[in-house]
Amino acid sequence: MNIQKLGLMVAAAMLVMTASAKADYIVWTDIHTGARVSYPDTWKTINNQQPDDIITLSIPSGEDNASCRLRANEDRRFVIYPNRYRDEVRDTNFTNDFWTDYTASYDNVNVIRQQNEAGLGQGYASMTLISFVTPPDEPYADKAGLMLVTNYGDKVYVAECTSTSMSYRQYHTAFLSFFKTISFKPAYSVTKVGDYRNFLKDWGTINVPLSNTVSRSVY
Repeated sequence: MNIQKLGLMVAAAMLVMTASAKADYIVWTDIHTGARVSYPDTWKTINNQQPDDIITLSIPSGEDNASCRLRANEDRRFVIYPNRYRDEVRDTNFTNDFWTDYTASYDNVNVIRQQNEAGLGQGYASMTLISFVTPPDEPYADKAGLMLVTNYGDKVYVAECTSTSMSYRQYHTAFLSFFKTISFKPAYSVTKVGDYRNFLKDWGTINVPLSNTVSRSVY
């Protein structure tokens, strides 16, 4: 075998290895808000259920019905405030009372954890982990969900991922990975950003006291 043929075979092998090493991910951008997310190609887009849903994704999970969605609403109340007050806007307007109103349509809501030191995309965010029963107009199910809200620019974004409560732990890491991919059309100087990376790094041990699940997750 001459050197030229050997070189071609090695190059072809390297191309195959490179192609097989690439993860199959889909990058999606909303044409109206400029929000961007990415997700595995095994996740499927499904019909949005609410007018403010901009993307809804079904995760391969069978009867666990795991899904994620991103929502956006215009909210220009805070655009007059300087960039340095974005964390205070969150602390004042998007914490406990916000989540009480947001989950009002659910039954038997149990707040497992709520904290403000979170982030979503480039925004300062509030996070809540809850268990609940689906609204009366939906098929009955005991569910659990991780939800984050941020005010960024002239929009309020809510990202949430849910599954049946007994199986939530199986999807928790996938849910966090989805949140990490979210980014928004820049509205502020890049020298002042949210703290989502620290939120993941510092979370440590998470208690998830849901029935029939392992109750602690460590990150």
